[in-house]
Amino acid sequence: MNGLSMRGMEKSFGAVRVLDGVDFDVRPGEVHALLGMNGAGKSTLMNILAGAIPPDAGTITIDGTIYTFSSPREAKQAGIGLVVQEVDTALFPGLPIYENVAADEFVHVKQRPIRSLRQEKERAAALLRRVGLSLPPTKLVRDCSLHEKQLIVLAKVLSSNARYIILDEPTAALSEAETRRLFAIIDELKQQGVGFIYISHKLKEVQEIADRLTILRDGRVVYHGGARSLPLEDIVLHMTGTKRTAAAKQARTYRSDIAFAARGILIDKTGTTVDLYAHRGEIVGIAGLVGAGKTELAESLIAHRNTSGEWEIDGRRYVFSSPYEAIDAGLCLIPEERRKQGLFLPESVKTNLTVRLLSRLSRWQWISWAKEAAEADGLVRSLGVHPPSSTTVVRHLSGGNQQKVVIGKWLNTNARVFLFDEPTKGIDVHAKQEVFSIIRSLADEGKTVLYFSSEFQELLDICDTIYVMVDGRLLARLPAAELTYEQLVYYCSGGEIHEPASRFHNAVEKNGAVHS
Repeated sequence: MNGLSMRGMEKSFGAVRVLDGVDFDVRPGEVHALLGMNGAGKSTLMNILAGAIPPDAGTITIDGTIYTFSSPREAKQAGIGLVVQEVDTALFPGLPIYENVAADEFVHVKQRPIRSLRQEKERAAALLRRVGLSLPPTKLVRDCSLHEKQLIVLAKVLSSNARYIILDEPTAALSEAETRRLFAIIDELKQQGVGFIYISHKLKEVQEIADRLTILRDGRVVYHGGARSLPLEDIVLHMTGTKRTAAAKQARTYRSDIAFAARGILIDKTGTTVDLYAHRGEIVGIAGLVGAGKTELAESLIAHRNTSGEWEIDGRRYVFSSPYEAIDAGLCLIPEERRKQGLFLPESVKTNLTVRLLSRLSRWQWISWAKEAAEADGLVRSLGVHPPSSTTVVRHLSGGNQQKVVIGKWLNTNARVFLFDEPTKGIDVHAKQEVFSIIRSLADEGKTVLYFSSEFQELLDICDTIYVMVDGRLLARLPAAELTYEQLVYYCSGGEIHEPASRFHNAVEKNGAVHS
């Protein structure tokens, strides 16, 4: 019997039942979407399939053969491939593409096929063509774009003859054009008999690309059927167990004094300079398409990238030359790539939450374990981290709970200006609302928030003011309440900005520090 089948999968971590008799299958040449809120059991089910963790019960059958995986290597040998969300973690940036494509053979194959250097490059080039890339195989991975890296990982997976490929949030950081190209490649591979497991929180994309979908809630299958026959509202209902109702945006007030300003900040990647400002308690959005320079601006503001310019925080002027100086002055960054840049994955929730507080929790360079535990437990409760244990290893948390930890480590510091770069990337609807609640609470406390995102509806929902960013430049500063979704898309796509832009260009900080 052809196809991949998982039957009666069960898994518990301590007293918490994560999977409760889950059935899931994939046919050759189809895309089967796996949906569910963060913590529903998706990651655990896929980790079992990829050989990363063993199930407590259940069977895996692939093309008529029953398998029990004790390692990812065994899963790969059985034809399972995984394209992870953070593709940089699956590649060696300092090596050329062809060596990355063949890397698994060096590690996992006892008797590696003997191929000349020319044959290695030709093989890699053929695999790159199969995924729609025309890059030279000698190009270093670190010089590739994020979209190119994602397709390189896909080529690497195909090099091991994977027949069933797990795609984890594959379009989370892709532009619309890059998403179209990825979908075309998936369609081509489907014709070659490759089956895909597609995990995403972009439900409209799921309906477009998937043939079938399975929805998990609390470790159980609550829906299984055709992807296009179920309306979006019903998908959300199955995922959450409650009806989603449209809520009007709550009007917010913030102080008139400017708490944060930046002038002449150089974005070295685009060669542009940026001026911006934000009032105390204001949530300011930076809206732009993928590739507009939002992440580069956020990293320049925290002085992580080579930059220049002048900062002002609570009336005091600064010139930063390192993130240490920016953080010491009251800035903090919640980065887009939380697993790569925001967390110590092998460490506990407690260690991650208290890493910025060690000077307060230690004496004579000795950490008070009691103080550290009390601090972490308090943050876990206030943030609503699930499971509610500060001793849990952070890599075992869902994406939404990991994001809470990334935010939480800054809450009891001197941070006054919070930079959120794509903070809802790869997290579900419920977790997004929890992150929004944290952000609003920070603003209500008088903190200043800059929210960098290509999710335009999120910006309209949470922000007081929105800057429009195109090709590394801020073109307008607009009241969020006066914008529609369609206008914001139009402006960020390069559309002409009319009257509201004049207010932006003429706005001047009252004390003359920054002309925006």
